[in-house]
Amino acid sequence: MAVNFFEPLANVLRRMDSDVPAMGFLHGCMLEAKKEIAMRFDNNENSFKVAWDIIDKRWDNKLKTPLHLAGYYLNPYFYYPNKSEIELDDSFRATVIACITKTVEDEETQDNIIEELNVYQEQQGTFGHDIAVRQRRNKNFNPAKWWLNHGTSIPNLRLLATRILNLTCNSSGCERNWSDFEQTKAKRENKSKDPLEREMNDVLEDDANEFITGLVPNANSDKDEEHGGAQVGATIHEPQLSQPQPKRKRLVRPRKKKIRSLHSLLYGGLENEAAVSSSESEDNGDGDISMHQYSDSDDLGDE
Repeated sequence: MAVNFFEPLANVLRRMDSDVPAMGFLHGCMLEAKKEIAMRFDNNENSFKVAWDIIDKRWDNKLKTPLHLAGYYLNPYFYYPNKSEIELDDSFRATVIACITKTVEDEETQDNIIEELNVYQEQQGTFGHDIAVRQRRNKNFNPAKWWLNHGTSIPNLRLLATRILNLTCNSSGCERNWSDFEQTKAKRENKSKDPLEREMNDVLEDDANEFITGLVPNANSDKDEEHGGAQVGATIHEPQLSQPQPKRKRLVRPRKKKIRSLHSLLYGGLENEAAVSSSESEDNGDGDISMHQYSDSDDLGDE
């Protein structure tokens, strides 16, 4: 039973996440998903009403904007088979007019777009050609390109339609595209780790919010440090050649003249004379003793 509810919605999500812009397909795909759910339960309202209420609650709050309804109105794949129902519902025409007033500032251009809507509704001009009819019946076609090829007779409405139909309904433009090699490498690395450990390591190791910004911090500084370290290592291992050191010149300082005091000038001479006389007297005494000893030795020799 759960598959009958979720499989049609999964098909809608797959279509919205495709490479083709899906603004013109969301409203129609949701209607088709609801019809398919009802068919799987044999149109028994008691069986699928709960699921429909949940879908309508989400759909009315987020997915019924003027852009979604205008995209449904301007998509020929849904408009021409359901023309009577769409024209009876005034909300579709009102959303188209709201998009015209929001996106086009020139009043004359706005009036021209309103007049050109009749050409699109009545399938006039190039819209009635066999090639245009055949291409719009293919669900996988691109409605924006269809307008560029077959809307040449109404250029103002063609420009507005291509702008709306080229919009996306998902966040694929914000997702990161991984290559096959990177996916395989990341898958192998994650297999060898515990799930809790992988999450904790990702949180703890991301100090610089690299996961959010996508920028590698201090990448240039690390390269500079490695380059500087290589230079330092090269300088360490280089042989140092002995170079003769220049001789230092001896500084010649002027000698200071000794300043003698008045006391030293007056009494210094007397003290020097006393010291000289005392030294001379000592020398004389020593001479007398030596002479006396010499005379005594002579006397003994005579005897």
